[in-house]
Amino acid sequence: FRNNLKNKIYQRFIDTNYFIAVGRLTKQKNFSYLIFEFKKFLKENSNYKLLIFGEGEEKNMLSKIVYSNNLKNNVYLMGHSNNVYLYKKHAKALILSSLWEDPGFVLIEAAFSNLFIISSNCKNGPQEILSNGKGGLLFNNNEQNALSEKIKVFSKLSSSEKKEMKIKTKKNCKKYS
Repeated sequence: FRNNLKNKIYQRFIDTNYFIAVGRLTKQKNFSYLIFEFKKFLKENSNYKLLIFGEGEEKNMLSKIVYSNNLKNNVYLMGHSNNVYLYKKHAKALILSSLWEDPGFVLIEAAFSNLFIISSNCKNGPQEILSNGKGGLLFNNNEQNALSEKIKVFSKLSSSEKKEMKIKTKKNCKKYS
């Protein structure tokens, strides 16, 4: 029953445009900022979804933000998943909104999963892993409109530009493996 339910949930998103975020629902991951910035992006791109994977002490607060901002059809708190890779396979990009990382294993996993990365420029990882923005898009953390503008930039990149950036990050991440 459990696998059947998970498969139904996965099938629900397979033909949609979605971004993913992965991590504990804590202050460090800064998901409230991500949700508010994604809402701005949705004003011009209402067909996109955001899937946030993780559990943590901020779950209730984030759920309230989603519902009070009428985002329940675009932002999903997916909870814990043993197989985020299924979702990574069809995601447009991973978005990392963290205030800090140590060193950012979710970025390394995303790179090895051939997933484009949009990340905050927090300390310990993103700038090094994304070659100062040549291997993915970096934004100034907690800055109004910074993330929503980078998502717009991403949506306008050609597939060859995205591929080139992903290859650069993947090569760069080999030293972390």
